[in-house]
Amino acid sequence: GSTAFTLTVNGSGFVAQSAVYWNSTAHTTTFVTSSQLTASISAADVATAGAVPIFVKNPGGTGIYNNQPAQNSNMVNFTVQ
Repeated sequence: GSTAFTLTVNGSGFVAQSAVYWNSTAHTTTFVTSSQLTASISAADVATAGAVPIFVKNPGGTGIYNNQPAQNSNMVNFTVQ
């Protein structure tokens, strides 16, 4: 467990509508750059020990690609002790 904190996610291809998912739940996400996002993680999110999956979801396509589904990044586990 811990107090609330801001999680920084580094990667590539992020857009303003990207969302960080913590344990399959979207969290308040701030777009920093196309290679960095931050997300607010609450104390309740880290109250139980274990591996928590984290991934980023980019929105679906636009324009002629509007029928494309949203894209998820690779998943990594965050260990809560």
